[in-house]
Amino acid sequence: MTQPELPVASPLDRRRGRSALSPKRPSEDKAGLADVFPYYAGFAYDWARALLGSQDISDTAVVLDPWNGSGTTTLAAQHEGFRAVGIDRNPVANIVARLRVSAYQTDPELVDASSIRPAEVATSDDPLCAWFTRGSVSRIREWAEHLSHLPPSQSGLPYVALFRAIRSLTTSFEGSNPTWVKRAKSSDELVSVSAKDFDSLLMQEQDFITSRIVTSSEMPNNPVQLATALSSALPVPNGSVDAVLTSPPYLTRIDYAVAYTRELAVLGHDIAKDRTLRAALMGTTLIRKDADSHLQIGKTAGTLIQDVTSHSSKASSGYYRKQVLQYLRDLTAGLDEVTRVTKSEGIFHLVVQDSYYKDVPVRLADICIEECTLRGWNLVDRDPYVVKRTLTSVNTAARNYKKSEVSETVISLRKK
Repeated sequence: MTQPELPVASPLDRRRGRSALSPKRPSEDKAGLADVFPYYAGFAYDWARALLGSQDISDTAVVLDPWNGSGTTTLAAQHEGFRAVGIDRNPVANIVARLRVSAYQTDPELVDASSIRPAEVATSDDPLCAWFTRGSVSRIREWAEHLSHLPPSQSGLPYVALFRAIRSLTTSFEGSNPTWVKRAKSSDELVSVSAKDFDSLLMQEQDFITSRIVTSSEMPNNPVQLATALSSALPVPNGSVDAVLTSPPYLTRIDYAVAYTRELAVLGHDIAKDRTLRAALMGTTLIRKDADSHLQIGKTAGTLIQDVTSHSSKASSGYYRKQVLQYLRDLTAGLDEVTRVTKSEGIFHLVVQDSYYKDVPVRLADICIEECTLRGWNLVDRDPYVVKRTLTSVNTAARNYKKSEVSETVISLRKK
C-alpha cells in the first residue's frame, strides 16, 4: 500500500507554522484520496489541512462545511484532530466523503462478486438504461441493490468503486464540458458489458481504492458527522460551530445533478423524470417557482441583477435574471444558516471564484463579503489567486465576449 500523503498532525504540532499553499487543486491531485473519485471544483486538501492547522481554536472545536461536496473539509478537520460536520444535498457526494473520512481509520472491506445475488431482469425504465443495455443494467442493479443494504461504514468503498466502473464504461457520453453528461440517442449507442466482465471491473476498482488507503493507529479519533441536507436548512444546533471552511457552488451555471447523473442513477435517482433533487441543488439550471419573488440583498448583488437584466443578449431579462436571483437566494439562505450555527467570535473561511455572465463581471467575492457583513461578520482577510482556466474558456460561444482575468479568493471573516 502507498504511504499517507501528509503525516497525521497531533494536537501538539497543529500550531506549528506551515508554508503557504494555494487553495487551487493541482491538475493531478492525489492528496487525501482526491483522485479516488474527483469531484468538480472545491479546494486542495493540503491547503485545507494547513489552514485548519493554523487556526487558534481549541482541540475540541467543531468544524463545519455546509457545502461539503466530496469531503475535503471534513477529511482535513479529521486529520487535524477536530470534530467535523459535513452537509451536502447530493447523496453521491456524501458517499465519497464517507469513504474518505473512514479510509484512514478502518481496514477496507471488499465486496466479492460471489455475494451478489441474481435479481429480476431490469426494466426499460431503469435510469441506467440511458447508457446501458437492459442485460448490463441487470448486473449493475444487482450490485447496487446489495450495497444499499450494507452498513454505511462498509458501503463507501464498493459504492465508489461502482461509480468509477460506471464512469469508465461511459466515457463516450462525456463532452468538452466536464459537468455535462449526454444520454444515448439510440440503442446502438448503449454500452453492453457481460456480468463476468463487470464483476471483474468492480474488483479491479476496489483493489485500486484499497491501494490508495492506509490505516493509521495515530489518526485522531474525533467524530465526523455527514448529513444529506440543504445548506439553507442545516441540521445543526444554534451556536455550536467554532469554524467554517467551505466553497459554495459558483455562479457559473454548473448543474451538479447533471454532472453526477450516472452516479445518481446507480442510487436510483432518475433526474430526467423526477426533477426534485436537481431543482434543489444550488447552482441548478432549472428555475423554481419562487425564483422571481422578492429577495432582500446588498448593493453589489443588486447591481449584478440589474446588469444581467438589462443585457442585450437573448433571455437576459427572463431566464437568466431568474437564474441569478435563484442562485443569490440559495447563497444568502446558506449564509443565514452559517451565521445561525456559528458561535460568537467563530471564524468563517470561504473560497469563491468570480466569473462572467457574457461580458458582465460576477464579483462573487465582493457579494459574499457584503452579504456576510450585513449578517454581522467582520472581514479579516481576502486573498485572491488568479484563475487561468474556467468553464467560460470551455464554452466557445462565451469566448465572443470580452473579459478580464478572474480570481479565486479566500475570504476570512469573524463573527461579532
